Amino acid sequence: MSLPPRATCVIVGGGVVGCSLAYHLAKHGLKALLLEAHELAGGSTGRCAGGVRQQFSTHQNVVLGMESRNLLLQFADETGVDPGFRQIGYLFVGTQPSHIELFHRNVAMQQAAGLRDVTFLEPDAIGELVPGIRKEDLLGGTYCPSDGIASPNEVTTGYATAARRLGAHIEENTQVVDIEVTESGAFRVITGTHEIETGIVVDCAGAHAGAVGQMVGVPLPVLPYRRHIFVTEPLAEPLRIPMTVDFGTSFYAHPEGGGLLLGMSDPDEGSSFSTEVSWDFLEHLVEHAVWRLPALAGAGIKTGWAGLYEVTPDHQAIIGKTRVPGFWVSCGFSGHGFMQAPAAGAHLADAIVADAIPEQLVSFSLERFSSEQTEPELAVI
Repeated sequence: MSLPPRATCVIVGGGVVGCSLAYHLAKHGLKALLLEAHELAGGSTGRCAGGVRQQFSTHQNVVLGMESRNLLLQFADETGVDPGFRQIGYLFVGTQPSHIELFHRNVAMQQAAGLRDVTFLEPDAIGELVPGIRKEDLLGGTYCPSDGIASPNEVTTGYATAARRLGAHIEENTQVVDIEVTESGAFRVITGTHEIETGIVVDCAGAHAGAVGQMVGVPLPVLPYRRHIFVTEPLAEPLRIPMTVDFGTSFYAHPEGGGLLLGMSDPDEGSSFSTEVSWDFLEHLVEHAVWRLPALAGAGIKTGWAGLYEVTPDHQAIIGKTRVPGFWVSCGFSGHGFMQAPAAGAHLADAIVADAIPEQLVSFSLERFSSEQTEPELAVI
């Protein structure tokens, strides 16, 4: 491995967020050096469910979602790699009056933001969309057919391949152990074997973003939380359903091969970096899965894994400048990193090249936490 002694920009983290940024910077002619501690997409990106949605409760996330979806539609032509994007739709179902109130408010805001194909569905319409779903306790839902799923590994490697083609330098198995701020205000990025001088560092380290921020004295309110995913064996009669989310329990499912991919959060689990699978949690998930989708009764589990959400207090990403000149961040996506990375990378690249924050990123500023100007994202799985 040979690393240059100097670089215009160093990106720390080779998940989809970092690789998207490397590509979009390279399109501007800024050839960044990206350093990934393990392999590309080896962290949260490679362990996510691959969801691509535009249905959020905040305007800025809806816009970022729509822009990212459009970029995925152009992805193969732009990078030469098929992202595996399938617009199977996203369906949120609710069982409480508070869910329905939020759904109606979200749909109105989403349509006003330009998401024209999102609709509110009554329980009978949900039953028609997802045959076999248990609907006696449902009060309604929201559905957007242009949402869907894509391949995290293909999108990440597609961005990385295209970035390299444009001159970016990407190194795997290269851990950043420290970052020093020099007397001139530049940075000295230190790996196990090299030191690189640079004027710009971007923290795209996902669940480990807080540790990178500490290296330069920038506290980042990003904590890791374990999330499980399980995949069933092929079903006798495959369920052709959209990504279906039970809003009250956070249980979700989407087709995977001839079976279903299943996921769910555990609100009682504290922050940790653990990615070991808790098979005890599977029993809890299965109980909710079989209640909502009775056809899953008796389905075998083929595999399971756990990854990390990088969570902020308001479940919104942190994208932009920090108080340390030249130190930028793109982290804290709270489970939405894969679906927002295309647009986040494009906008942040524009910002870095211009050294100015575009309107689309103002609400994602780190400063919002010190000024208490936060708006929590409520559509979190």
